[in-house]
Amino acid sequence: MRVVLLGTGCPPPNPARRGPATLVSTAAEHLLVDCGSGVAARLLQAGVRAFDLHRVLLTHLHSDHLIDLGHLLISRWILGQNAPLRLWGPVGTRRHVEKTLDLLDWDIEMRREHMEQRGRPEVTVTEIDEGPVLTLGEVRVTAFRVEHAPVEPAFGFRFDGGGRGVVISGDTRPSDNLIRSARGADVLIHECTDATKTSWVPGCGWPTREAKVAALAAYHTQPDQVGKVAARAGVTTLVLHHLMPGSGAAELSAAAARDFAGKVVVGEDLLEV
Repeated sequence: MRVVLLGTGCPPPNPARRGPATLVSTAAEHLLVDCGSGVAARLLQAGVRAFDLHRVLLTHLHSDHLIDLGHLLISRWILGQNAPLRLWGPVGTRRHVEKTLDLLDWDIEMRREHMEQRGRPEVTVTEIDEGPVLTLGEVRVTAFRVEHAPVEPAFGFRFDGGGRGVVISGDTRPSDNLIRSARGADVLIHECTDATKTSWVPGCGWPTREAKVAALAAYHTQPDQVGKVAARAGVTTLVLHHLMPGSGAAELSAAAARDFAGKVVVGEDLLEV
């Protein structure tokens, strides 16, 4: 397996980090986990055309994890790809795809006006629960539930093949089910959303900045928690992603290393892990 972090950011815009997206490539095929902002361009930078991507896994339906799904879908179609884009995601994925295609309907039909015998872009959707998802050659993909309430269900994914295990957490607070599912993996790519780096303005939905920090911390994993998760899971390497704009790499690495003796990597866009 080749694993590339395409986007390591989160909802607040950050010129250095695009939205959450991870590329997992096998000898047979490419697979994308989440479709954050800028994913089609990041794929190209990683050496993969949108035309060559056929499978997408969604951890959950928060906008930062799928905001560019429509762009990816229409880009591969414009480039000439008629094979369906195959999606696996939580309950609600099918409805989201239907709404996305409705939004793109006018554009699709206008483009077809000057094409010859061209069908519309196709998408197949499988709504998942815990357990095996698919097999790509020797690589097995398994979904497991994580804790991101009120977003339910939300998933992480484990990839096993070629003597290597890689786990992608999705968005989650520290989760016993994730720890069980990640047990013994070579690489754990885990969110690390430092809520203390958030901004606050009146009318943003929380009465005070302190209330917003507490709310975000309740369903994300903080820098002083992520090392404990990796240590309990017994992984070899911990990779941090879903990072806030104000987070510093040295600070994040030091916080995780206090409880985890393995290798800590602070993710960057286009980093191969």
